[in-house]
Amino acid sequence: MLKMGRLPEVDRGSVEQPPGTVSRILWHFTGGPGWNKVKNRQESRPKPASEAYEALLSILTSKELRLGQYREVVKVLVPKLRRYNAKKRQTEELTNTIVELLSSPVCCLADIPVAHLSYQAKRYGRLAIGFHRDAAVRHGFNPVFYTLHDTKVLRSVYQGFAQLRQVNAQSLREAERNIDSQVEDLTCKHGHPVDTDSGWYDARGELSDIGDAVGEAQTSLTEFLAFVKTFDQHEFSTVYCEREWRSTKPFPFTTNDVAMIVLPKIGSETSNFNLFVGEETGRLNFPRSIPVVPWEDLVEH
Repeated sequence: MLKMGRLPEVDRGSVEQPPGTVSRILWHFTGGPGWNKVKNRQESRPKPASEAYEALLSILTSKELRLGQYREVVKVLVPKLRRYNAKKRQTEELTNTIVELLSSPVCCLADIPVAHLSYQAKRYGRLAIGFHRDAAVRHGFNPVFYTLHDTKVLRSVYQGFAQLRQVNAQSLREAERNIDSQVEDLTCKHGHPVDTDSGWYDARGELSDIGDAVGEAQTSLTEFLAFVKTFDQHEFSTVYCEREWRSTKPFPFTTNDVAMIVLPKIGSETSNFNLFVGEETGRLNFPRSIPVVPWEDLVEH
């Protein structure tokens, strides 16, 4: 039997300092790759530095981290799959098939300590906004669930989707209306109307509840997919180590939520750093308590 009770009190004085792999700052890199709608995936290269800079200014001006075009494509290796072939007009049984499930849009942060940020630059550029982790937690950001394509736990999630797809909520509602119209005309052998209200009323309510429950479950599973990231074994050194946190709603923030701004100072983006420090911090009314740090000083030295 499950016993309900309060969570045990934690002695804060006895909690050790977190290891160097846990950061108090969650990062949003503004140079992330664009979304390829045809291939249903991110591009392989980050945005140009000029676009990343404009994205940085847009976020800081609006004080909102918006939902992007990115959607997680959850890939599941299904051992056996029955699927209808429209061309052959028959149901086929496929083996070891990759099935793709598309999540709702998300906005992303990365839980990566400063010492480990350098590898992010190859894929996401060198411009970033660091948010206090406490602010992200208050908003509802949650760590991503990482899993390989062929795990049992992922297949169990897929099976849940597959079972729900077999229940057509619209068909249930149509059946309810059809039965409703038919029972109204029922009569006994003497031609008297049959009282079906009491029994049918309960059954009708159950049908309606089933349809609503299926719809809510489908929505909940789709939301859950936004917090699932699948990868192959050769992607441990890339995808797995990003340590994403995600939200399915925009993140309106204040300057108190911002821990740091990072821009490169050396190279083709030199003018961006100088312009941001010289003009944009004043225009944005940035408090001096928020450090604007050169990428090279923070990461590469």
